[in-house]
Amino acid sequence: MEKSEKNELRSWIKEQRKTLDSATEHLWNDVICHKLLNLTEIHQAFCIYCYASFHGEAGTWSFMEALLNQGKYIAVPKVSGKQIEFYAISGKKDLEEGVMGIMEPKSTCLKVCDPDAPVIVPGIAFDRDGNRLGYGGGYYDRFFEREPSHPRLAIAYDFQLFDRIPAESHDKRVDRIITPKG
Repeated sequence: MEKSEKNELRSWIKEQRKTLDSATEHLWNDVICHKLLNLTEIHQAFCIYCYASFHGEAGTWSFMEALLNQGKYIAVPKVSGKQIEFYAISGKKDLEEGVMGIMEPKSTCLKVCDPDAPVIVPGIAFDRDGNRLGYGGGYYDRFFEREPSHPRLAIAYDFQLFDRIPAESHDKRVDRIITPKG
C-alpha cells in the first residue's frame, strides 16, 4: 500500500469516527471493555499496557478504570524521542497532554518494565491477519522490535477491520483484534 493510499485510508477512518453518535460510541466501547476484561491474557496479567484513547479511538477509559478497581497495574505510553516507554498510572489525574495532544503520564509517574504485559495497541485500521495501520509514527513497531514477547491486543470499531491491508516488513502484527461484533 502506497503512502497516499495509507493516508486516504487514515482520512476515511477518521471521518467515520467523527460521524459516530455518542450513544453508539458509548455502547461499542462498553462491549469492547467487557470483551477485554474476559480475556485470559488480561485476567492473568499483573500489569496491562494501554493507550489513553482520544479523537474517537476505540475507548480505553472504562477498561482502565475497571482494571484499577480490580487492583491491576496500568501503564500508559509516553513518547521519548522516537520511542515510547510505559509508565504506571492510578487514574486520569496522572495524565497530561503530550505529543500530538495525546494524554501521557506526568513526569512523577514511575517507568514500568514488564516484558510479558499485554499491550492494548491503538490503530487506524486492521486486517484479519493482524496487520495494523497506525498513525504513521512507527512508535509501536519500534517498541515491539525492542520488546517482542508482549501479547498484542488491538481494539477497534468494526468499520476499522478490513480483509487485507498490505504490510511492510518492519510492521508488527497484533495477536488479536477485539471489535464490538467479533
